[in-house]
Amino acid sequence: MKLNATIANLRLFNSGLYKDVTISFPTTTEKIHSALRKIAIDGRENKEILITQYETDIKGLATHLGEYEDIDELNYLASRLTGFSPYEMAVFSAAVQHGEYSNSMQDLINLSYNLDCFTLYPDIMDAETYGRTLMEDIEELEIPEEVKPYIDYEAYGEDRRINEGGDFTALGYVLNNRTPFKDVYDGFAIPKEYAVFSYPFRTISPRLPEASA
Repeated sequence: MKLNATIANLRLFNSGLYKDVTISFPTTTEKIHSALRKIAIDGRENKEILITQYETDIKGLATHLGEYEDIDELNYLASRLTGFSPYEMAVFSAAVQHGEYSNSMQDLINLSYNLDCFTLYPDIMDAETYGRTLMEDIEELEIPEEVKPYIDYEAYGEDRRINEGGDFTALGYVLNNRTPFKDVYDGFAIPKEYAVFSYPFRTISPRLPEASA
């Protein structure tokens, strides 16, 4: 799983003094401090961060991530995804492309806990294949061979897709199977093990006493 975010110092960025650094998630506080120092983020004069680019191998995810995402939430999401099996990652990616729970970091994190709410048919990429699969395999309709050439599988598959609210994605056909969706993350209380962001410590030289006359 790859999820990288390139960050810049917002104040310097707006001044035309562009310098950035890329963070690979999941990450640690030490790595965050190192990255912030490189772009002169000190928590005082320079506090605000702009995310200029995302790199990920999770199809559809980058388009749902914004310029001002919370670093801890990105780390939370990446930590969740790191433990996914290939099939779980495919379901997550297809559900992200479906878009029902992709409007915020809170949605995406909660989606990672609710993969059972979505059904993925990885070999079905279009309405015709879906219609044929429904009739012949899932519903097991007994259709005479001489009738099959006259069946509009595409129209049937598209009609079912519309009624189900599903989508054909790069990973297959995905639909919400109406399993209750659980809101595990409330958008505020990030578990401590995922909270990595803080400003780097400032090193202040001690002020020497003035020499007596």
